[in-house]
Amino acid sequence: MEIEKQIIEAALKNGAALAGIANVEALRMSPSHKIYTRLENFSGIGTVKDSDTLKADQLFNWPKAAKSILVIGLPHPRSLQKLDWWDGKGTPGNRLLIDIMKHIRQEIENNLKIKTTRLHYYVEKGGVFLKDAAVLAGLGCIGKNNQLVTRDYGPRVRLRALFLNAEMQPTGPIRFDPCSDCKVHCRKVCPENAMDKKARSFESIEDSPDLPARDGAYDRELCNIRMEKDISESIKNADTYAPIKYCRKCEFVCPVGK
Repeated sequence: MEIEKQIIEAALKNGAALAGIANVEALRMSPSHKIYTRLENFSGIGTVKDSDTLKADQLFNWPKAAKSILVIGLPHPRSLQKLDWWDGKGTPGNRLLIDIMKHIRQEIENNLKIKTTRLHYYVEKGGVFLKDAAVLAGLGCIGKNNQLVTRDYGPRVRLRALFLNAEMQPTGPIRFDPCSDCKVHCRKVCPENAMDKKARSFESIEDSPDLPARDGAYDRELCNIRMEKDISESIKNADTYAPIKYCRKCEFVCPVGK
């Protein structure tokens, strides 16, 4: 795994706190990618807008040259909440991730001589489900809060990824499951009760660990209602422009990584 080690070292050297490599074909068969086409249409905060023009063949139509995918993570702890505040142009944390990935890509292509391909953020435009990619890359597991849970930072991380145009040895998944005997604090603290029961979208799908939040107890429509309220509160409480501070209660209450 010499080349894989060099790629991960390059990622960490350039500012990533977590880094791993997954196989693209394995990613294509991961839970979110398989179940996505079985869900109802959904639009909300953080999704492709209706005004955007989408081509039918863009969904998961990844470049043929892409054989592997590098996934990086950056901590977004409670002490650095501003990293996750939406300022109208994105978040400081995402801009930092973009800059980190730019330098990682330059090093991989210039020094390691491996061609790369950037991903679009939206899966509908050729992107990937980053949480699934992170699990396959060995960064953590999907928790009962429907988030990636990592050893060192719990769910308080943000992700970016980069296609590698070369076959690589995957660095995951790993044997890690802090949620198996957890008291699901995340589900109890949610202000919209978005994880109280199996969501309507998944009622026709048999119980499976591949379901969101493991058992389908995650309602993204309710989660989106909370995000809409966060936007309204930001506008109402600001004399001038104020950043949007989206709810992160389920992240902050998680005991993993503290």
